[in-house]
Amino acid sequence: MRPLILTLLILASLYAFASPVRKRLRLVAKGRPGIKLDRMGERWLRFLSEVLFQGKIIKERLFAGVMHALVFWGFLFFLVETIHHFSTGYGWHPLGEGGFHQIYGGIVAVFAGLVVIGITALAFRRFVLRPDALGKLSWSSGVVAVFIEILMITYLLSYFRLLHDPLTQQLNWWTHSATILAFLVLIPHSKHLHLVLSPLTTFLKDFELARIHPLDFEKEELGAEKLADFSAHTILGAFTCVECGRCYEHCPARQTGKLLDPKQLMLDLRAGFLADFEQVVVGPVIKEEILWQCTTCGACTYQCPVGIDQVVPILEMRRGQVSAAEFPATMRPLFDNLEKSGNPWKYPAEQAETFIAENGLPLFHGHDVLFWLGCMGRYDFYYQKVTLAMARILNTAGVRWGILKNEKCTGDAARRAGNELVFQTLAGHNIALLNAAAPPLILTSCPHCLRTLQEYRDLGLNPGIRMVHHSEYIAGLLRSGRLKPSGIAANEVVYHDACYLSRYIGASHVHYPREVIRGAGATIAEPLHRAEHSFCCGAGGALLFTEETVGERVNHHRVKELLETGSAEVSTACPFCHLMLRDGLRDLNQESVKVRDIAELLASGLPQPPGETVA
Repeated sequence: MRPLILTLLILASLYAFASPVRKRLRLVAKGRPGIKLDRMGERWLRFLSEVLFQGKIIKERLFAGVMHALVFWGFLFFLVETIHHFSTGYGWHPLGEGGFHQIYGGIVAVFAGLVVIGITALAFRRFVLRPDALGKLSWSSGVVAVFIEILMITYLLSYFRLLHDPLTQQLNWWTHSATILAFLVLIPHSKHLHLVLSPLTTFLKDFELARIHPLDFEKEELGAEKLADFSAHTILGAFTCVECGRCYEHCPARQTGKLLDPKQLMLDLRAGFLADFEQVVVGPVIKEEILWQCTTCGACTYQCPVGIDQVVPILEMRRGQVSAAEFPATMRPLFDNLEKSGNPWKYPAEQAETFIAENGLPLFHGHDVLFWLGCMGRYDFYYQKVTLAMARILNTAGVRWGILKNEKCTGDAARRAGNELVFQTLAGHNIALLNAAAPPLILTSCPHCLRTLQEYRDLGLNPGIRMVHHSEYIAGLLRSGRLKPSGIAANEVVYHDACYLSRYIGASHVHYPREVIRGAGATIAEPLHRAEHSFCCGAGGALLFTEETVGERVNHHRVKELLETGSAEVSTACPFCHLMLRDGLRDLNQESVKVRDIAELLASGLPQPPGETVA
């Protein structure tokens, strides 16, 4: 009788598990294609690091991460023992009944004890400490915690033979079995579906943060107007979300009193996918207002332990809104200026040409390095000083370099604001210039330009052209001995990590700017949020060109944090940050605190060559 009852229960629970999982995976399969399977070796290494070894979970939230890892590792060992357990219901013993099973069972028993510690600690945190990031209490979390405790206790009772009465042993066996099967039924209807999906989501995640693909206008691709327009990875991510709240904790919009909550965004999308896959997304599912509060800083994606890229659906919805002419009125001047003037501020091209001519900036003709100025470097009075500082650095190091006279805005702001048409128009102009010039290396001081130039490869830019941020390039010149600063740039500066440099371009770009600052003779004060965990300046996602009307201004929040270090100077390596921090200091009546780019710091300590025309 036991085999029959057990078989019926297993089949019923497997059906109850598989049916909703199948429904969700079918929705994923309906999503827009775009998942890449490149760099397979790196994908497997990331899988090992982030999934099997729980590296990201532990690194970003130490105590809770270790407790979660104990539970996860315990369940990995428990899987084999579970197969053995159910097999004994049919009289089979896959692991044998001798020494091997005793040894393996002993290992499982050790982990069972660790799982009890881990799940108890997590339950205490969830239901007693109740951090804001976890949100409202979830009944399923409580049930799962009880299930796990029961599983571990019933296993330990059996392994150590603490139950001597045959009837009690049978009751313990059935309790263990029923709990596993009930857990299986619960998984698809709770956040614990991440146990099944997160390895897949992490493995398939793009290596580029917030990577979006060009729209094909001939195929009438318009962005995400309906839920069905999202990519397969975004849909998979919505079903994977573990509701840990790490994105919630680190989102600058959320921390400054705005409505955007990346965690709730994914949960709302999840509910929408299950309710009506073909419904309009903005309005019925996602509030329009939150789309334009995102700075695209990438903190949410960087923190997510299960491979979700929350920035991507926001950008896709912005594209859908712009295609339908539903976007904030404050974006209209940006779009018009980019379309008509090739820069966000409607400056005439002659103004940049005058700046170039008056300062003797060489035009590119087969040089070793093409220095991409960017809109700020060409037009902004304050940031033009960075252009001139870079000119001094390159000349001092003996670099053969030049610039493009007719470069236009890369279109970063247009693309992050959802206007793919304007972006591709600007990109087409710049790609033609760059492919014709064929520079071996593009150097830029703007992380936004660098990231967008990298995206040009999807639109036909020669993939053989190397690109580098000025922090990395200057650090290389210092290491090679081609630059030897002789002056002291400053006693101490507080360095602000740009989001698009530290998170988008790569972790190594946390170190390069600091290397340059130290090379300039300055010491570095570190703010609370720094490196990959830096707090946004508020300019990204085209928000540089709008006005914040909800909560605290993001740049004010960041400036206050920088001021807490007591440093009299702020250093950056991004023109957007340069502008936002200057404005924030002015707004807070702290204009005595200077803002300088790392290139300005270094150039101020370089000897001026005789006859140099660029100051």
